[in-house]
Amino acid sequence: MGKRNGVSLIELLLVVTTVGFLIFLVGNIPNSINLVGKAGRQSLAREIASKQIEDKRAIQYVNLANGESSVSDVRLSSLPFASGEVIVSDCDPSICNHEENAKKVMVTITWKESTQTETVTLETLIGEGGLNQ
Repeated sequence: MGKRNGVSLIELLLVVTTVGFLIFLVGNIPNSINLVGKAGRQSLAREIASKQIEDKRAIQYVNLANGESSVSDVRLSSLPFASGEVIVSDCDPSICNHEENAKKVMVTITWKESTQTETVTLETLIGEGGLNQ
């Protein structure tokens, strides 16, 4: 028997499948990089908001005044076109229905993600006699 030259159908299918898979992977790399970056920015925004809430918890309840204030955290500069707001208000009577002394603290961090505005909002209640009181 003579030696056969050429490529079998199975070998050809393996090469085509491998090349197609590599093209698929290379085509999705930019999207994957964007998703990783977006997740990192969301995580940073949550960290900033959590820090603001912890700062409010460190204040004595009697000194926790109702109102709005802007977030001042150097890490905001790491988020594109970012801003933050802290709102302190009295607890909603439907939640604090036993005349508890509590304040609602809401922190919102907003930034631009490509053409969309992204937002992270954290809310908590801080009660008289709670942590650090």
